[in-house]
Amino acid sequence: MIKEEDIYIYGKHAVEEALRAKPKSVKKIFLSQELDDPKVARLISENKIPVSFVTKDKMPSGTDTAVHQGVAAAISLNALVRPYDEFIKDLEVGPDTVIAVLGEIQDPQNVGAVIRSAAAFGITAVLLPEHNQAPVTGTVVKVSAGMVFRMPIVSIGNVNLTLRDLKDRGFWVYGLAAEGEQSLSEEKFDAPTVFVLGNEMKGIREKTRDVCDVLLSIPIAPRCESLNAATAASVSFYAWSVKHPNAVSSEGKK
Repeated sequence: MIKEEDIYIYGKHAVEEALRAKPKSVKKIFLSQELDDPKVARLISENKIPVSFVTKDKMPSGTDTAVHQGVAAAISLNALVRPYDEFIKDLEVGPDTVIAVLGEIQDPQNVGAVIRSAAAFGITAVLLPEHNQAPVTGTVVKVSAGMVFRMPIVSIGNVNLTLRDLKDRGFWVYGLAAEGEQSLSEEKFDAPTVFVLGNEMKGIREKTRDVCDVLLSIPIAPRCESLNAATAASVSFYAWSVKHPNAVSSEGKK
């Protein structure tokens, strides 16, 4: 169950993206008296969002030290993040269905970057566990370039139980691991796909590895020891999208 709580986002681009793509998630806008942006003003008016006018140094807690450009917004997580049961009930599974599961990624910068790459390469949804995982925050929204408002973001309880449920529904589960026995470049991706991304330091947990059908490795030059979680995700999503061009076409976007 997702807890009822709000997060604060900041910056003209992030707020504008929220107002365009998911206005029902926006509970309140905080504006600096000095801000003069007709596009933001029009979107606020069209969506009838309550506004609080504040000075630049009196922005909501957590945004006051950020580069907020004179605008911030309170976002309802309940309107932004869907519970898994609701998501899976509505999901139509096909050959271009691909899901990213984040397994205890701690850095919100990485979470935001993964979501942005997921949006770019046709990923169907990004699943985030409720525990031991960096949640959606203003930083995540900022780094994702507002893509959290366009990508389905789904909350899950237990990673392993979720993966088993997806396998029962016909998904093939790939864990991204440097020591994986299968090379990313050689994989066909001819079934509905799940990518599992592990913790930045520890990788994928042992019990989660056991649930994966295949551990995938990314071929890299010997002089580079490894890729970080967000970069590995981006490379893997791109490799999948090459085999599924419909997923990134105008007709195939989720």
